[in-house]
Amino acid sequence: MKIFEKKKLIQTEWDNSQESQTNFNKAIDELKKENIPFRIVHKRMITEYAKKLYFTYSIILDFILILGIVIAFLNLEKLIEVIK
Repeated sequence: MKIFEKKKLIQTEWDNSQESQTNFNKAIDELKKENIPFRIVHKRMITEYAKKLYFTYSIILDFILILGIVIAFLNLEKLIEVIK
């Protein structure tokens, strides 16, 4: 097993229209006829939106956290007076 082996991949998207489904089936038939290995992957778009939303959420929270740390360092003298 070669861990750095490169493989070529052709990836395309098909929508749910009738014409697209017909073309999809033609492409599958051609791949089978030529004995080319393939696999069909189904992808839900909501997961892509959820990934983007989570990424944005984490960036905003990280920014708030870093801003809080910066503000704490700027007010370090006042914090020391309060602790004393």
